[in-house]
Amino acid sequence: MKYFLVVSYELIMQLLFLLPRYRFLNLIKSYFLRVLGAKIGKRVVFYPGVWITPAKDLMLGDDVDLAKDVLVTTGGKVSIGDRTLIGYRTQILSSNHNIPDENEKIFNTGHTKKEVIIENDVWIGANCIITAGVTIGEGSVVAAGSVVTKNIPPFSIYGGVPAKLIRKRKTLEE
Repeated sequence: MKYFLVVSYELIMQLLFLLPRYRFLNLIKSYFLRVLGAKIGKRVVFYPGVWITPAKDLMLGDDVDLAKDVLVTTGGKVSIGDRTLIGYRTQILSSNHNIPDENEKIFNTGHTKKEVIIENDVWIGANCIITAGVTIGEGSVVAAGSVVTKNIPPFSIYGGVPAKLIRKRKTLEE
């Protein structure tokens, strides 16, 4: 029965999130996620191909934009703040497989789950990977193709593999 429910969820998610990003379709997508326990803000945009599983540990603020083919795993919880842009094909991964000792089999080692927090006014470029347990501070920018393995302080620009500080954002006085 559990297998049937999981596969049914995946089928509905796949079909629903292949639809275009018309406002009324985004409202239906938001409603679907809310029914499954997610907290979804106003005016969230889901481009086609977004994949979120499971939905219950997801929190999206107002005016979040999830571009085409964004993948979000919420086993460890994911919180995305207001006015945040998530670029094409970005992966936000809040859980990961454990690495076993030398004589243990990989298949049965379980998972480590850690919350991912993306604060307000963040821009994450295309093809980024955000790993479990990371916090990306308010107003930060993550360059396209970056792999974020450590926390990013507010108003910073990070890029690379692994992501490193490129520079701090300029203040209004500069």
